[in-house]
Amino acid sequence: MWGADRRLDLIGIDPNDKMEKYARQSAKSAGLLEKSSLRIVHGVAEAIPLETASCDAVVCTLTLCSVVDPERAVSEIRRVLKPGGKFLFWEHVLSETDEDLARSQRALTAWQVKRADGCHLDRQTLKTITASSSGFTLQTGGYFDLKGFNILNPTVAGIAA
Repeated sequence: MWGADRRLDLIGIDPNDKMEKYARQSAKSAGLLEKSSLRIVHGVAEAIPLETASCDAVVCTLTLCSVVDPERAVSEIRRVLKPGGKFLFWEHVLSETDEDLARSQRALTAWQVKRADGCHLDRQTLKTITASSSGFTLQTGGYFDLKGFNILNPTVAGIAA
């Protein structure tokens, strides 16, 4: 539990420098800047510009769909986490329960990659995170079908360590 005098050092990493103002606005709106510092660092998930074992937690949302090398990104997340650190994630993935949707996701992926900053509709991110080579074990979470998200459904979310 965080003490009243303990501050968080939040670090946002993004290859798009234009996103910093949005990150700062969101952090301020969420009240995170009252008891935390926020640094925005230019970088990519496959080469996180932080020291090894320097983070208590990594939060990754709707990111692994668009990185060039998801396995390398997960490896970098593991590298920067301290022993016992937590990896919190939320990502959209290829459907495992609706073959028609999966077929559409595969067919639309090339178009989506061009249209949405490299976003792939056909990734199986939970398998990437929980692969034995990743070093992570899923503590909670899993695969979720959502309603109303069309090709950005389903989702995987959870905490790995």
